[in-house]
Amino acid sequence: MVGLSRRGFLKASGATALLLNTSHARANEAADVIVLGAGLAGLHAALQLADAGASVIVLEAKERAGGRVQTLFDLPGIPEAGGTQLSSNYRRFVGLAERFEIPLMEDSPMQRDGAPELYVAMRGQSVLPDQWAGHPLNPFDGPLANLPPWALPFAAMGRDNPLPEIASWRDPDFAEWDKPVSEHLGWTSEQLRLGFGINPGYGASAYSQSTLMWFQIMKAIAAPGGRLLTVDGGNQRVPNAMAAALGDRVRYGRAARHIESDADGVVVRTMDGSTYRGRDCVITLPTSALRTVDIDPAPPRLQQRGIRSLPYNRVVRAYFVPERRYWEEDGLPPSIWSDSYAGRIFALRGGGGTEITMMQSFITGRAAELLDRMPQSDAMALIQAEIEHVRPAARGALRPVAYVSWGNDPYAGGAYACWAPGQISAFADAVSQPHGRLTFAGEHTAVRARGIEGALESAERAVREVSARN
Repeated sequence: MVGLSRRGFLKASGATALLLNTSHARANEAADVIVLGAGLAGLHAALQLADAGASVIVLEAKERAGGRVQTLFDLPGIPEAGGTQLSSNYRRFVGLAERFEIPLMEDSPMQRDGAPELYVAMRGQSVLPDQWAGHPLNPFDGPLANLPPWALPFAAMGRDNPLPEIASWRDPDFAEWDKPVSEHLGWTSEQLRLGFGINPGYGASAYSQSTLMWFQIMKAIAAPGGRLLTVDGGNQRVPNAMAAALGDRVRYGRAARHIESDADGVVVRTMDGSTYRGRDCVITLPTSALRTVDIDPAPPRLQQRGIRSLPYNRVVRAYFVPERRYWEEDGLPPSIWSDSYAGRIFALRGGGGTEITMMQSFITGRAAELLDRMPQSDAMALIQAEIEHVRPAARGALRPVAYVSWGNDPYAGGAYACWAPGQISAFADAVSQPHGRLTFAGEHTAVRARGIEGALESAERAVREVSARN
């Protein structure tokens, strides 16, 4: 438990019960704390609060736990649709897996022997990794010419990092670096397109990504001792176990539409007409989903600006079962880094095995934006056609089985937060500030970590803030 005494919370709970019996008799249900979202941040906060003796209700819009951690349990090799990257440095996540006795494996389903099996398919040409240096499609000279396109952002942004530690990205002394990556690097347009525009990890181009965000990412990656991990049986097993421990305190299909608060407590109304009353509310929704929720009284202007404008990375994942081993027919590596609408095509080996069980097309940036404007069936057909175009041996060999768009998910609005230039210095601190009895959490509010571990970090900070009010 982080910063919260059982006695202190139970004392506050008595006051809450009195309020519930008088001022808010219309409430359908009541608890000490209402938590919005059953992703990792919401579940972690709820478990800590419950462990301290607080009554908790978790409201989740979807019919499953995990948020943006999602395992496709019904597909061969049980691939991940979200929350893919795990590290042994994620001490909170590793601790939760140990708590629920869920094994972790040192393995990555997109890699073999520690390295991606990728070749470049660009402008109608297939280029093997050992052919890339000096190839006419390679716009770089010097050391960067020896790196494949997928390694360029990390090599470029890993140099001359001014941050003394991970948390320094939120320090105003480093606000000068909250500028576009394009401005920081000074590369040509073709170099920027190759490194940050074709298959971008963040945003859609080097012009829409903050250099300061990248410095924080690189500082986190540089932490010593990190090893890639995956959960035996699927990453979603961990949030599923967390939700099971909370039992019927997690209410599914409860999308928040209105939050009203005063000095004494909070009322949350959901889309189905239910009402929930608590002394405090922990909001773990990504800002892209929180934009659809009315908050009364409204947060301060700067916090509103952050909620309205923080972008989330559009990610599309399409899954295909290979019905023959076509990569053995053409002799090329099984995975592809392409400049097509199929993006990166990864050969997945499920469950730590050696056999390829699935092909995953991982699409970001402008290509994902275009696909998100199409009917899903048309988007899937286009992706398959693009794979077959860049790799003729795959024709007739791929059976489409699943499609996931995080950008079109109304309760996600994207896969993860992507800070645009100027946003960190403008409102990164503001979006995570408490607003009366409302506390905000989620990976976008974390300081020392990102992604999965950032979500858990933010939950612990949120619990400390609730404690300080009671």
